[in-house]
Amino acid sequence: MKSITIKGSQRESVGKVATKALRNAGQVPCVVYGGDKAIHFSAETLAFKNLVYTPDVHTVVIALEDG
Repeated sequence: MKSITIKGSQRESVGKVATKALRNAGQVPCVVYGGDKAIHFSAETLAFKNLVYTPDVHTVVIALEDG
């Protein structure tokens, strides 16, 4: 099974206005649920291209920048 690494950065602001601004800037707003709290981050849109537009199955490694 192939592995893809998605590099993202944590985000402070959440909500409709903040996510719309991220999308307009070419970012994808993301949330990882589990553990004690949800982690909100954003990643480049192009990082998901090889994950979405393929018939292959992948594992995904999320690498968050310190922030």
